[in-house]
Amino acid sequence: MWHNDPVRVATAVLALALCAACLGAAPPLGAAPPEAPHPRAAIVFEHAGASLADLQPIYAMRRPFTLGIFPHMRYSAEIAREAPSHGLVPMLHLPMESMNPADLGPVTGIVWVRMTDAEIARVVAGDLASVPGIVGVDNHGGSRATADSRVMRATLAVIKAHGLWFEENRNSPRSVATVVARAMGVRTIPVSAYLDQPPSGIAAQLRGLIATARRQGWAVGVGHIATGTPQVVRRLLPEFDRAGVEIVPATEFLTAP
Repeated sequence: MWHNDPVRVATAVLALALCAACLGAAPPLGAAPPEAPHPRAAIVFEHAGASLADLQPIYAMRRPFTLGIFPHMRYSAEIAREAPSHGLVPMLHLPMESMNPADLGPVTGIVWVRMTDAEIARVVAGDLASVPGIVGVDNHGGSRATADSRVMRATLAVIKAHGLWFEENRNSPRSVATVVARAMGVRTIPVSAYLDQPPSGIAAQLRGLIATARRQGWAVGVGHIATGTPQVVRRLLPEFDRAGVEIVPATEFLTAP
């Protein structure tokens, strides 16, 4: 036995301490993003794909926003390919069945609850193929689909197979989307605020986003390209800067798988 050898005892204690530190370094599932020396905020703009003109105010700001792109629209592929050249993070804005189907609007590539797993896989794979180069996925609508664990497993299986992350737009208290994603080992992004619901309160929501980022060190806000949100963001950028809140890609807030 070597328990009376002081050198070996000291070495063992140090090894145990290092091991404990390593175990403690792994963040728990769904933990908040790691602390940074200054507050950070991410802003996601959704509903891209039907128009190039709608994106000009976003491009002009030259900030690393995240862009949700509809599948199969006239400019979907072009926008997805060119987004990185504008400093934007491209993701698929995946249409999913809502309690009120009319809420989805004129979109295609919808995941319906009545579909089989194989049908869901084909639809999601086709949607992904229509937006080349995207790095993540979030849902458009989905209040019915996100509450169905089978539908979410089938959807997220394709997302995981492509090495993508998932950001839930939570619009139902019954949603299991994020829970299922984490259980399947899909990385997720937490959302702090929806900026244009209602559209009349965008400035107040953005100022709230600044306050949240300063309070907890990070925040993620989601808005739409055709509600006036980009124009309000541009007007309030000096307030972000004065508050010391850096706008960063949403990918900085990915949770541990």
